[in-house]
Order: sequence, then C-alpha cells, then structure tokens
Amino acid sequence: MADSPAPVHVTDSWEQILDGLAAHVATLRSAAADESMLLELPVAQWLPPEGLGAIPEGLASRAAALLSQMQDLAPLLEQRREATMKQLRAVDSVPRDTGQSAIYLDSIG
Repeated sequence: MADSPAPVHVTDSWEQILDGLAAHVATLRSAAADESMLLELPVAQWLPPEGLGAIPEGLASRAAALLSQMQDLAPLLEQRREATMKQLRAVDSVPRDTGQSAIYLDSIG
C-alpha cells in the first residue's frame, strides 16, 4: 500500500518553514560578505515549531539542500566571528581615559 500524500496544511506549514530558513540562509550568506551585517544577526537559537510532524517526502530534498548550505556557511561565519572577536580584544586592550589626564596641550608655554 502506497503512502498517502501529506495533508495540504502540513505541506503548507513546512513550505513556510523552509521559506523562512531559505531567507535566513540568504541573510547569513550576505552577512558573511559584509562585516556590518554580522552585528545585526539574531543570536537566538532556532527551534522547530512543535506539532509540525515529519517533513513531507516532496520537501525532503529542499530541506537537505538548505541544511547543506547552512553547513557550508558555518565555517566561514565562525572565521568571521573569530576575526571580529580578535578586533574587539584589540580595542579592549587600549587604555581608556579615566578623566584624570589633561585634555588640553599648552603649546605656547
């Protein structure tokens, strides 16, 4: 007996989830190329919606392609994150003005 097709509402829900993930992958790809976008990325962990059920067979290849794209981007984003952290550590190592030093230079005398 062949598997019956997934109900339309389940397929629609999975399509919406995959559309959102595809948009997120596109944003990550852009952020990997633009340092200023890295700071704007959300830091919350993505969790799949509850009660969605198994992914319909017709969408499995799309989901696998998105997963592959995310896995390809992960090392690049990690390198960018490490480079940014290195820059921040360098900035943090610069002594800050405590307000106790002179702010004007007497060049006349």
